Amino acid sequence: MGNTNYVVAFELSSSKISGAVGIETHEGIMILATASTPVDGFISKGVVRNVDKTSESINSIINTLETNLHNSGRENVSIKKAYISIAGLTVHTINSRVTKGFDNYTKITAAITDELENENDIIFNIPKGYKRIGVVTQEYRTDGKVENNPIGAHAMQLECNYLNIVIKEQFFKQLNECFNNAKLEIADSFVAARMDAEIMLTKDACRNGCALVNIGAETTTISIYNNNFLRNLAVLPLGSDNITMDICAEQVSYDEAEEMKITRGYMSPNNETEPVNTETLNNIINARMYEILQNVKYQIEESNDPVDSIVFTGGGSRLKNFKLLIDEYLPNFRTEIKDTPTFTLLSAPGVNTTDVFSTALYGLLTRGKENCCEIPEPKNNNGSLFREEDFRPVQPQDDAAAREEERRIAEDKEKAKREKEAEEERKKEAEKEKEEEKEIEQPVAKKKKEKKNWGIGRMFNEWFNSATHGDEEDDDEEESNEEQNEENDEKKNKKENNK
Repeated sequence: MGNTNYVVAFELSSSKISGAVGIETHEGIMILATASTPVDGFISKGVVRNVDKTSESINSIINTLETNLHNSGRENVSIKKAYISIAGLTVHTINSRVTKGFDNYTKITAAITDELENENDIIFNIPKGYKRIGVVTQEYRTDGKVENNPIGAHAMQLECNYLNIVIKEQFFKQLNECFNNAKLEIADSFVAARMDAEIMLTKDACRNGCALVNIGAETTTISIYNNNFLRNLAVLPLGSDNITMDICAEQVSYDEAEEMKITRGYMSPNNETEPVNTETLNNIINARMYEILQNVKYQIEESNDPVDSIVFTGGGSRLKNFKLLIDEYLPNFRTEIKDTPTFTLLSAPGVNTTDVFSTALYGLLTRGKENCCEIPEPKNNNGSLFREEDFRPVQPQDDAAAREEERRIAEDKEKAKREKEAEEERKKEAEKEKEEEKEIEQPVAKKKKEKKNWGIGRMFNEWFNSATHGDEEDDDEEESNEEQNEENDEKKNKKENNK
């Protein structure tokens, strides 16, 4: 494996299958390659209907992603794993509650909260034909008081509410079969609605109460957040494709109906030359959006959680003049339409993120931590990690230039050698000068020391000796002084010559 941590993400929706490759940088996830292929009925409402065709599409996306990586200079990178999003009509949530009592006031620890979660795994009754794919801890209650984090508190009773996310077991098996046929290992899977919220909602919105509504092609997913926890998740069997099919009833093709929905939208100017007049088009869009928005309102009211705002995303929310419909049918909510994440989307030059980007896809890239690509080490025919040309000496292209370079290098070496020898010689001379100065100073210092040690008795003895011996000692002393001076002069001259 290479040192670079490549993260690969796949999203299977009712309209297309998308894939992306990214790497983590100090500024965030950098998208290196993207690919997508349309779905022609083999995935409906987020559920795989044809395993073989889905596997072929996954293989096609893998090949496109690897080609894009190779073209960008990342040769020999092969995709082996992927993170996938789970969505569709069969995904929904079921609430559960676990209570634990104590004989006396007990300090709540992490071990106790883990016991509650394990007990929920045991007592939760999974509906027949379903598989649980996630559990969300919503809130705790210590002696009836709501606590986001009870660890450290003392209580006689601890209670916890859990939100269990389930999916049709058959759909989950088919999804795994598709990736197995494509020889692509599933590194991990995440619920698409939770990825949407992590990318599109702010912390304040999740804390104050917010509903995130993703209007897709065939389904509309509603996830409700309050106090920073997911409170409810529901998937409606309605989407923007219903509008397209209603327009097709006016004797136009599917492509023409889709074009009208996107370009003209709701409350567009009247144009008699169009195959479907403006009034008819407005009535179709109004009726379908009323149905979708009324179901959104019903899900919010049934959750019994305070919702301060609603954020709309997904392809259906890009309908022209969609805000007019929201204001008409949901007047009591603060509403917003968002099609970009709450942070900057980074991508390598030339990478198409406009047509492929989805909140769930990018959320998977940020969640993924495991390297999903394999980069083999380069080897030659003999199995060595090095090629034969790596051992060949580099031949200079210009012999004259090579000789000039060799001459310059030799001169530099000779110059450095001379400078080193001169420096060593200067150090020897400096040491020699210090030794000579030391020899000159020693007799003088000795005399000064002897002079300091003279007492009255010593002075008397010196005077007496000089008086009795007379000129004999004076002559000896003068002779000694002359010899000392001659010796000192000789050393000074020698020192001057050395300098």
